[in-house]
Parts: sequence; structure tokens; C-alpha cells
Amino acid sequence: MFVIRGALSRIIPLALAAVALTSPVRALEVNDKTVILPASPELCAQLDDPEKVRYMDGLLMNLAWSCNRHDLLGKTPEIITGSAEQGLAEAPDVQVNDDGGKGNTQSETAMAQSLFTGTLCSGFNDSCEALCPDGGGGFTGFSRSTDGGATWDDRGAVGATSFGDPSIVWRRSDGYFYFATLGSGGGLALWRSTDDCQTFEFLTAPATSGADKEFLAVDNDLDSPHYGNVYLVWTSGGIVASRSVDGGVTWSPPIVLGASPAQGAWPTVAPGGDVFVSWNSRSGGTISLPVVRSTDGGVTYDPVSNIITNEDPPRDAAATATCNRNALNGNIRYIALPQILVTDDGVLHAVYSYDPDGLDFGDVADVFYRRSTDNGASWEPEVRLHLDATTNDQYFPTLSANGNRLQATWYDRRLDPGNLLQDTFRRVSDDGGLTWGPDERISDVSTTIVFDSVTAPCYHGDYDQSLVKMDSGLVAQWSDDRVEAEVANVFVDVIQLGGVFADGFEGGDVAAWPRQVP
Repeated sequence: MFVIRGALSRIIPLALAAVALTSPVRALEVNDKTVILPASPELCAQLDDPEKVRYMDGLLMNLAWSCNRHDLLGKTPEIITGSAEQGLAEAPDVQVNDDGGKGNTQSETAMAQSLFTGTLCSGFNDSCEALCPDGGGGFTGFSRSTDGGATWDDRGAVGATSFGDPSIVWRRSDGYFYFATLGSGGGLALWRSTDDCQTFEFLTAPATSGADKEFLAVDNDLDSPHYGNVYLVWTSGGIVASRSVDGGVTWSPPIVLGASPAQGAWPTVAPGGDVFVSWNSRSGGTISLPVVRSTDGGVTYDPVSNIITNEDPPRDAAATATCNRNALNGNIRYIALPQILVTDDGVLHAVYSYDPDGLDFGDVADVFYRRSTDNGASWEPEVRLHLDATTNDQYFPTLSANGNRLQATWYDRRLDPGNLLQDTFRRVSDDGGLTWGPDERISDVSTTIVFDSVTAPCYHGDYDQSLVKMDSGLVAQWSDDRVEAEVANVFVDVIQLGGVFADGFEGGDVAAWPRQVP
């Protein structure tokens, strides 16, 4: 078996992925800046329970290191996949991270923008920060753009105890970026940048044990009674939520939103301060996407209508057997996580994926969109976002908005007859999701799937986050394997559409921020 890693030739020969799990030889040693904290014996014992491991995401890699179970890492072979015509998309892709050709994974992306300075702050899993001799420590990196995404400055490591699963928000009440990650040892870590995404400092640990797949949201509505609140949701058996009213310094005791097995809770704050959370809930082999709503600033939550109920999960039978969890062709582990947001007009929007025509038949993974005009009490008919006539996979959808402009992106394999090579596609709505423009390819190349021996088996990212900027331009963000001698790196595609600001861009430099620190 051989691997094509670099910039792809115009035609890539077809080769099928090996299905046997093997362990590529690689030294599993971190640099002296990385701090690996031990996990509790109770947490480590969960690694011997196949059912618990099946539903772990970032927590699996975290515990494999903290429990000294390196035997659980890197069991998926590096592969070459597919064949497809290559051709440039309309706008050139821009690389966000700078790995210097060291061959380490940068994947699973997050992004936020400062309303005061316009700075874009991107976060991503980054194994080089932990493993490269000159890495900054921890498993999470970040990058900064001050020109709307045209160029990026890789700022290095977030922190020595960070363990990936990045989530970034910008908080208007103080002008700071907040960055949540998994924390070494099985907990969570919250980091804060007070210098416009140039550096991050450790702030607090909102959870200390058994935490997985955390995401942040913040109330930036000046007229909200909960202005400045920061919300954090994560998986700890079931789905739990906490809030901070003092800029992330202290956190309320977590409350349970949904029972296990569940994963991938996604929070959003509506104008006026209501909080919505959705996640993937599994029961009897099917998936549902519940939604809850808080009208009291995250103190309590009540259920509203599901986005979908009892649909078949995206999964390829052979890949699922190989990975011992739901997975797509080519052995990519996949939990179909939703993303939701509320636009200025109070409409709730969602993107998500499922298998539309039954397991082991036809389409395995499609991406969809729905909207609700009554706070989730009911949902309008779903829209299939991709317009291709193939049965190839579409997966990992993102959703972002500014005013009535919405952008949905996803990974797409329509260009490869073998359903293996990966592209990124986008679709845009300029009327709040009522109608959508054409689906367009935005990645410049169709890329292989290459696995890293220091990450969890079958891992090639679990989500991405894109952005409609404050100037209404579009930034799509994803990770792929096009760079010579490397696994996944982070890329963006930027289109400067322009338009009316939805929230009055204020501009100015760091010294002029109108801080209102709690």
C-alpha cells in the first residue's frame, strides 16, 4: 500500500482503502512543553468498555494519552483513495495553519470574528504543537487574520494542557475571544485572549472529568437581559450545560439537557437572550435531533420540537465494522452532529445529515436544512442542500449567518465515482433560508483521506465552523490532505460579497475597545 499526500495530479488513479486495522510505526512522545495529566482510574476503566468507547469522540484520544493507552491510537492505515478530475474553484483556497512540512494533523475547525477590530480568530486540533520538538505544547493551535481571511498568521499553541475539540466565541461586553478545548486528564479548559487573538491564557476548567465535545455560545445582544453571558454545553454521559455570568471565571453547576447515548450539543443565542441547544440522540439504531430552549439565561431549559426524529444514521456497513462505530466509506468515523443558529429576525435555522433511503442502500449520507419561525415549536419542510444526482456522500455540514445571509458548507464526494475523494461545497441564501442559490464547489482540489497514527482510530475530524463576516463576505473553513508529506491542514475560501452590516461594524484598534468587563 502506498500513499499520495501532496498536491494532487490532474487525475488520481483509483485505489481502494485497506480495511484491516494496522498501526503505522511512529514514536508516541510529546515535547517538553506539553502537559499530559493523568485521568482517574474510573475514567481509564471506560477504555475497556467497547460500548463506551464507541460513543467517545475527542475524549477517546484524551484518555488514550492520559491513561497511557497508546495501543488505542493510530489503528487506521494511511490510505490513497479515489479518482476525480481536478480543476480550480472560483476563489483560491488559503491555508490557515503553518505546519512547516512536519506531517501532523490540523483539523476540526472553529472560527469567530471581533466586531471591534474585524480580526478573524481560527482554532483547530494541532498534533504538531504536542509532538514536534518546536511545538508550543498541547493538542490545539490557532491562527489569526486581520485582512478578512486573505492571509493568516499561525500563532502556535493555545496551551500546554489543551486537548483539541476547539470552540471559539467573541464576547462583545469585553472585546475578548474565548476558546474552549478539552483539557488533559479528561476535563475541559477555557482560554481567553485579551489581545485580539494574538495570545491565549488559561482562564478556568469548567469541568474536570469525563467531558467530551464541548461548544461555546455568547450573548452579544446589547438589549438582552442576559447580555455578556457565556454558555457551554458538552457530553458527559448525556448532554449537559453550564453558564458563566462573569466572563468565564466561574461556572454554574451543570444541568442535564439530554440522556445518553448522545453527542455533539450545539448552542446558539437568539436576539433577546433566549438560548437554544440541539444534539445527536441515538435510540434503537436511529438518530433524532432534539432541541431545548432557555428563556431565563440558561438557568432552565425546556424541550421544543425535534429537528428530525428516528432517522437512519449515516453509516457505511463495512467502514462501521472496521471502525467499531458509525463510519463512512474509507473508514471515516462519523457522528451526524447538527449546527443551529438564530438570525436577527428570530428565525431558528438548522443544518444536519442522515441516511435518507435506508441503511446499506443508495445514499448513505445527505445534508439538509430546516427553519423554524416559532422558536422551534414547529419546523418548515427540509431542504436537501446538495443538488447532485449521485448517491455519493455529503457530510459534516456547517451553518453561519449575518443578517439574512446564510452560508451552508459541507464535505462532498460527488466528483469521485468511487465515493472516496473529498471536496468542500457551499450554498448561500440571501433571504433567511427561504430560497438558496446553486451549490458550488469551493475547494480547489479533490483530496485523499490520510490518517494520522497519533490520533484516534478512523479520526479525520468531527466538525467544522465557517463564518459570514460582519461585512457580509463569506469564509468557508475546512481541513484536507492536499499538502505534500502531510496529513490534514486547515484551509479557507473567502468571497467578499459585501452588503449592509447586520450589526454596525465598529472598527478601531485594541486600545479603543469599549470594554465593559464584569
